[in-house]
Amino acid sequence: MEISGMLIWATVLVSLIVFIVLLVKAFKSWGVVHTILLTVLFIEAWTFLFFVGGVAHQRIAYTKDHDTLAEKVDGLLKSVEMEMNGDRLDPKLNLEKFSPLSNELNRIILERGRVWRGAQVQTRTLATPNTPATAVFQLPALVSNQPITAPVPGAAAAAIDSGLAVDSVVYLFGEELEPNGMGLIPKIYLGEFVVTEVKELMLTMRPTTPLTKAQETAFTGSETWTVFELMPLDSHTAFAAAGSSSEEGAEFGRMDEKMIAKDFETPFNAIPEELKAKITQKIMQAYVNDGARAPDETPPEALWYRVKFVKDYTVDVDAKGGRSPLEGGYHDTQGNMTDARLKRDSDAPAVIKTGTSHIFDEGTANQLSSEGFVERGATVFVRPLNDYAFAFRETRRMEIKAKQDTMLVTRENKEMERSTKVTNEQELYGEEVATKLRLDKAQYEKEVEVIASVSSDLETQISDKKVELSQLYGSIHALHDRLVKHQQEMASIVNAAAPTSTP
Repeated sequence: MEISGMLIWATVLVSLIVFIVLLVKAFKSWGVVHTILLTVLFIEAWTFLFFVGGVAHQRIAYTKDHDTLAEKVDGLLKSVEMEMNGDRLDPKLNLEKFSPLSNELNRIILERGRVWRGAQVQTRTLATPNTPATAVFQLPALVSNQPITAPVPGAAAAAIDSGLAVDSVVYLFGEELEPNGMGLIPKIYLGEFVVTEVKELMLTMRPTTPLTKAQETAFTGSETWTVFELMPLDSHTAFAAAGSSSEEGAEFGRMDEKMIAKDFETPFNAIPEELKAKITQKIMQAYVNDGARAPDETPPEALWYRVKFVKDYTVDVDAKGGRSPLEGGYHDTQGNMTDARLKRDSDAPAVIKTGTSHIFDEGTANQLSSEGFVERGATVFVRPLNDYAFAFRETRRMEIKAKQDTMLVTRENKEMERSTKVTNEQELYGEEVATKLRLDKAQYEKEVEVIASVSSDLETQISDKKVELSQLYGSIHALHDRLVKHQQEMASIVNAAAPTSTP
């Protein structure tokens, strides 16, 4: 029993004792009727006190229960508020809470346009030299990333319309079954397609560019497709670990290295292992370091600065006009928002308050610093976002160029092999000729030796003949002189013996 209850019971007991004492003393002077009336009055008053005490006791109990329940209700309301919105005094957005997560989901939904999951393929035809590839498929009745609207009672059923018209351009992904229970998810990019015929939810499409071999394989192998009205946008926070929040040193949250490594398991399977490891490591490092302090070798396009505003700064963030994202994206040439769904409620320029911190690219940070609006802080590595529509087209162009280069290199290799073969044959022929020439040379050397020997003998013989001829010439000359001399002597004798005649 509480102290208040004990005091009440003590007061009642004291009052009873006092009443008995006073009644005994007054009984002699009062009459019987007065005594009975006084006793009845006291009993009534005492009974009233009992009821008042009971009511007070119940009221105290009820008050305690009320206070306890009120505290619980207040705690539950605070808990619900925390789960819905998070800590309103915390400037960091907590994406584990319902409202921020819903807002982020709505933003993603708006940025990707409409999405149809589980489109059933009816027919598909690969390209021929004279006709492009075509596909006919059935869209689901509901758009995957828009809420289901409740039917209006008594309203007539509206005709089913996909909202896609002829010449609309969409992006198709082949779906695969995910083993972790997520069901069919878009995995394989089939390409950019243009709508050629619309019959309610039955669409006929053809690719805007010829499909690659990999796309043709996925084109014929996937039974269900995902249709994107807009190519999904790249995001800095898409690779952050679940539950991580933005903080200095992790501007976009802590990057989930395991998820990033898993995402890069298959894209480079066709690359040789030694080159695959280098490329994967370099690209993964850009995703892992996204939002962290910039390393020394950071390229200029990825170097940003954390700045703190030292005075209010006014900036226009919304374009004056408006247009659909299908007509040219979400921003104009100055980077201002053109989609009315994503514009601010006020037409006034946005104001960045003094004391707030943000990250800006190097050029913007330098300009704001020179104008005296900010103080520059630490450098931050910010991964350049990918334009997936351009990236897929560029990848396809590079793939075609790589194939062309491969064909050229293959042809040149064949030409080189042919030339090498001819060269080897000529080399073999040259070696055979050289071998024959060496044999001929050896034979020639032998013949030269023989000729030299014969020549030497002939020279000796010639020398001997010359000597002999010289001797013969000398003897002939001497005989000639003797003959002349004898002829002269005979002439003298004849002339002397002949008679002299006179004419």
